[in-house]
Amino acid sequence: MKRRNGLLFLTLTASILGMPGRGSAQQSPRPVPPSPQPPAPIQFPAFEQKTLPNGLRVVVIEHHEQPAVSLRLLLRAGAIYDPPEKPGVAQATAALLDQGTQTRSAQDIARAIDFIGGQLDAGAGWDSTFVSAAVTSDHLDLGMELLADVVLHPVFQDEEIERWRKQALSGLRIQMQDPKFLAAAAFHRLVFGQHPYARPLGGTPTSVRAIQRQDLVQFHRTHYRPNTAIIAIVGDVRPTEAFATVEKYLGGWEASSPPPLPPFATSDRRAPQILIIDKPDAVQTEIRIGHVGIARTDPEYFVAQVFNAVFGGGSGGRLFREIRSRRGLTYGAYSQFAERLQPGYFWINTYTKTESTVEAVDAIFQELNRIRTEPVAADELRARKAYLTGAFPLQIETPGGIATQVLDALFYGYGKEYLETYRDRLRAVTAEQVMTFAKTRIHPDRSVIVLVGNAKVFEAELKQKFPTVHKIAYSDLDLLQPDLKRKKNEVLAGPVSKAARARAMTILEATIQALGGDAFIHQKSQITRGTGTISPPGASQEIPVPSIVNYTVLPEKMRLEFALPFGTLVQGFNGQVGWMSMAGQVRDQTEQMKESSKYGFQMLRQIHQPGYRVRPLADAEVAGTPARVVAVSDAEGHTTEFFIDPRTHLVLKTRYQVRGQQLEETYADYRAVEGIQVPHQVTIFQNGVKLFAFTVREVEINPEIDESLFEKPEG
Repeated sequence: MKRRNGLLFLTLTASILGMPGRGSAQQSPRPVPPSPQPPAPIQFPAFEQKTLPNGLRVVVIEHHEQPAVSLRLLLRAGAIYDPPEKPGVAQATAALLDQGTQTRSAQDIARAIDFIGGQLDAGAGWDSTFVSAAVTSDHLDLGMELLADVVLHPVFQDEEIERWRKQALSGLRIQMQDPKFLAAAAFHRLVFGQHPYARPLGGTPTSVRAIQRQDLVQFHRTHYRPNTAIIAIVGDVRPTEAFATVEKYLGGWEASSPPPLPPFATSDRRAPQILIIDKPDAVQTEIRIGHVGIARTDPEYFVAQVFNAVFGGGSGGRLFREIRSRRGLTYGAYSQFAERLQPGYFWINTYTKTESTVEAVDAIFQELNRIRTEPVAADELRARKAYLTGAFPLQIETPGGIATQVLDALFYGYGKEYLETYRDRLRAVTAEQVMTFAKTRIHPDRSVIVLVGNAKVFEAELKQKFPTVHKIAYSDLDLLQPDLKRKKNEVLAGPVSKAARARAMTILEATIQALGGDAFIHQKSQITRGTGTISPPGASQEIPVPSIVNYTVLPEKMRLEFALPFGTLVQGFNGQVGWMSMAGQVRDQTEQMKESSKYGFQMLRQIHQPGYRVRPLADAEVAGTPARVVAVSDAEGHTTEFFIDPRTHLVLKTRYQVRGQQLEETYADYRAVEGIQVPHQVTIFQNGVKLFAFTVREVEINPEIDESLFEKPEG
């Protein structure tokens, strides 16, 4: 059975689960909402402050409505300080704080906080790390003790690091196949260049694999310091008790000089920069448009908030009304400022059916130009400011919400008066200020435009409007590279001696002989029949497949037939044209099938051809069985890793990358069929998640196969 069918499941998933496209432009009449009422007055709770001798700032806010206390510590220890080659260190450090200290194991910590019905949490953002605890007021002392213990005495045990690494990589595998994540990550890279804000907050698979215990220890030692931290205690507590408790557990925390922020510099863009991440199997396009925004301390912060509320903040913004409600191009279109210690970004984010990509981009730029040239009407401005001022009281209803707002203000250098006048400052913004801000701080002509979708559908039309368009194949994307392009032949990079290559070739020659020798090398065709299961991402359970037939004519023609419970799905490739059909509908899959045909067992038959190279990799295990690993690469850089049983010389597993997805196929129950060893149990994984299991029932070697089976049907 020929092994190069992993890409089927990338396209099969879309067929089974479906994807949203263009929304209906026909909307039912909406009732006219009542005029916004004057906002009810709010009195921000009074708070007391104190700075300990070590520089730790302590804020206490009494809130006696419930017998609960929220403790929230904020440190200047965000991802902005990650080592350049290892993004993800800040998040890893925060994630492992409660996974063991010098005196408590992870289980001890969990039991202690659960016993008192509390919560303990930690996390890292771009500028800061937070550690929080929520307890009843009679357990304030224990809550503070646990918080202090995880902040001051984490041990970062190797087994916990490896557990974190496994979870992080699993999450990243999912993210790396998510067009939303890729569009955002590419946007950040282009906007921020070499600044830390350009790198993924949680790292990449490469950086996560590289992070070691010493990285976490060093980050903690350098950035977890009291003189860059603020703690808020909010709830059913008296200030004297709160101050005494903090001093008891955090008073001995030693201060040190904080590191400076990295220099902030971005490229001076003179024209729009357009990047397409080409994903041929996509049926919709993710769109991100924007540029460098403002810092949290920018004098025009409140004007920016009102501008954004008018333009794209929520379903009442212009973007949503124009692109979703009037044109029906999407289910949602929004804009956002991400304000940070240093200037963050301003962006517009939406998605649309592939065919309407350029229309959606046009609509966005039309709205950008309109808000820069036409004053906002008084009624619209009043309604959007009411939306902002009305949301603020909801954010300070609970002790945790109050603590978050207070710490945010203090962290960026503001005081109590800032919070007390927050709504007044929003209400004071005028239409003239919004228009001036749009003219001077929003730059459509210098924006970054990132599109993730099927380029061949919209690229030509896009180039009519933007002559300079850059494109990267989905499979070539590398978020750590300045140009976002993966280096070719990464698996085979580095010097390899002739002796090492010779040893690798000897391993492969033994494998070829074990698979059937000349019978395997000169095989012409194969028909395989069997049963299996499919587990598409997002499905709640496996889908049984009572009948699977695979027709193969080597080197690359193939046809797969799946008898699914809801119809028969067929995928075919004649060497030039690829396709998939179901229920009378035919979808082109040429680019996907051409790419997938470059990998798998067929590479073993070609290792002596010009341009093919082999290299030994580190030994590994497959389901507990030791394996020798050899990589085979063609002249274009397509690489398959073969995991080989040293006893039988048969292939236990193959691994390869197809269009940005990591495919692994495991093989078992080999049986001889006309001199060729054929695995009768095959399981395929995509990014570590099982997609397909196949049990072979019948195999025909070198049968005559009607060539018309591989031709694309009409439809």
